[in-house]
Amino acid sequence: MTSPSVPSKRPLILSLVTILLLGLPSLAFGDTGYPVPPGRQAEPNLMVVGPDHNLWFTELTGEKIGRLTTSGTLTEFKISGAQALIGIAGGPDGNIWFTDQFAGKVGHINTSGALLKTYSLPAGSHPQGLTVGPDGNLWFVDQKNTGKFTIGQITTAGKIKEFSGTVNAGAFNNYYYAAQITAGPDGELWFTNPQAVFTVGNLVGKITTAGAVTIYSSLADTPNAIVSGPDGNLWVTESGHVAKITTSGSETEYPLTISGGSSGITVGPDGKLWFTESATLGNITTTGTLTEFPPNTFSNFSFPWGITSGPDGNLWFTALLNSKIGQFTTTGNLTDTLALNNGSGPTWDTLGPDGAVWFSVSNSNMIGRITTAGKVTQFPITTPNSGPGGIATGFDGNLWFVEENANQIAKITPLGTVTEYPLGTGFRGLWGITEGPDENVWFTEYNPKFGNKIASISNSGVITEYSLPTKNASPFFITGGPDGNVWFTEMAASQIGKINPSTNIITEYPIGANKSPGVITLGPDGNLWFLEDTATGAIGVINTSGTLLAEYQVSFSGFDLPSGLVAGSDGALWFAEYYPNDLARVTTTGVVSLVPLTVTNAAGNDLAVGADHKLWVVDAVAGDVSRLSAIGGTGDSITATHGQLFNGAVATFVDGTPTATTANFTSSINWGDGAKSAGTVTGPTGGPFTVSGSHTYKKLGTFTLTVSATEKEEKSTYQASPGTANVN
Repeated sequence: MTSPSVPSKRPLILSLVTILLLGLPSLAFGDTGYPVPPGRQAEPNLMVVGPDHNLWFTELTGEKIGRLTTSGTLTEFKISGAQALIGIAGGPDGNIWFTDQFAGKVGHINTSGALLKTYSLPAGSHPQGLTVGPDGNLWFVDQKNTGKFTIGQITTAGKIKEFSGTVNAGAFNNYYYAAQITAGPDGELWFTNPQAVFTVGNLVGKITTAGAVTIYSSLADTPNAIVSGPDGNLWVTESGHVAKITTSGSETEYPLTISGGSSGITVGPDGKLWFTESATLGNITTTGTLTEFPPNTFSNFSFPWGITSGPDGNLWFTALLNSKIGQFTTTGNLTDTLALNNGSGPTWDTLGPDGAVWFSVSNSNMIGRITTAGKVTQFPITTPNSGPGGIATGFDGNLWFVEENANQIAKITPLGTVTEYPLGTGFRGLWGITEGPDENVWFTEYNPKFGNKIASISNSGVITEYSLPTKNASPFFITGGPDGNVWFTEMAASQIGKINPSTNIITEYPIGANKSPGVITLGPDGNLWFLEDTATGAIGVINTSGTLLAEYQVSFSGFDLPSGLVAGSDGALWFAEYYPNDLARVTTTGVVSLVPLTVTNAAGNDLAVGADHKLWVVDAVAGDVSRLSAIGGTGDSITATHGQLFNGAVATFVDGTPTATTANFTSSINWGDGAKSAGTVTGPTGGPFTVSGSHTYKKLGTFTLTVSATEKEEKSTYQASPGTANVN
């Protein structure tokens, strides 16, 4: 079984993750976002020709629909409330229709970009591919949080029906390789579902306009894009092939030799099937003659994605990860390139020696600095397209970071002067970096061919590398331990490792098969905490003797792990995740709460605790840095007598900001019997804060107390975990 290869997007190479916690409260946090120029990236996705004979495309993270004339005039239309736009189709009503997989909506605008109308699907819906059916309705694939995906039909008047996909494709986890759908040559709708590879296998299906579904899951490779060919067959791109599928479900594969198949395929004006790969474009005749163009033709495009046949007789395609659109002739010439906003792409951050938060800016090839007042400054890196990643403060008072693309370690002074140190030839796979207890800076090299090492660099730039005992262990994340050792995770080996800087002895501790440990940090309890990509997802804790103390299950719904994990100023651990646009808070006893970011589709990648004791989160696709207070609340269990006034404490809140006072908060209490009232906040400066209230229950029973505290400065509302009122 072949899984779809995920585009190697630097801040996302590890994780598109959901935590689903049944019965656990979601703390309602707000945040303050500070833009990092040039801001949010577009990520143009799928493309079609509209009823106005222009090219139309969705911007996955740009929250816009784009219109492009064949002469190169580009107009972008902001879609209010958009979160992750994917599917697009020219409707029979003359409108441009689209899907929003995060907002759970299908919508349309007219060809002037006006008259936006959206239709909401049931909670837990993630609509992806979209097409016009032979019945004159719009059809789409809807991934569900439950895994039992549906095929949806929506009329041009907005009436929706959904039909079961009949198999379980797994809980929603496929952000980039979305399911697609097309009208088949047999009068039925044909669809792919790359997500199903994780459950039932490689899947192509069809549905009649009456809703009868047929599934074909015996394909040899994972299908992505799909189109109806001029030969009466279906043609799909796969992870490693282009395939022809007959209307009876029989498959013929044609292997790709340059790179994996992407998410675009179309019938060209020359009658060939044209498709995108992760590094190039290609075409195939209906008799199976396949052509792939040299990748250097598309060196200016990062991950060619959607493709369509333009009304000008050319092929038009999107480049997902560096936000460009290209025009390509059927004779193999790249004739035009249009750039959208590629965004800044802040990826990793750390508290600097000057009290500011410093962060790497991958798309702009910069290092950024943000003060506690929100002032952003950026400094260019000497080497172009260096791929700045992990960043840490060294004992020398400089900021040290990895340059993944350039195979270099670099440092930047607080005044912005950059010095680079090359590691030599061969891609090392530089990723994590940390200050060590020996006053050197330590980093990981994950590439098995040239790396698979732990290395250190002195303040003067002397690099020393240490090969791991376990072959192909893939070390990614690294942190300094409280015991004088440097600790790291071995993702491919399911081990936690440490190296003694004095003896250079490496010790590895197995944590169980198939755990894929990722980000690691020193916890507030003096132990090492890390995230695991288990079948259900987990956060683990190991002591300095190498004993695995505990694993707390969470329900990751993505295909990799979050990239940031820190000990917050409130005594809990925090980590950032891409989807569903959250932070997660984990106490040292394993109580997990979700904390939504208010910046839409932010892609929070890493986070640091600032000098102000607040959490600073780099938002990879939103192109900003978010600030949140580290606050957690716990509801009380109270006993009351019905018909008599209860007056007392109902919840306690901890706040990591030491200057916080009761004047910063208002509070609200939902007593669980339909009554609500304001609470009273008391407590010393810095907390903890107690919320108290008064209420008379009219009847016996057990009621759930929901208590919130609103922080005035950041206009953020925090809910405590539910309390209980036992009324006798």
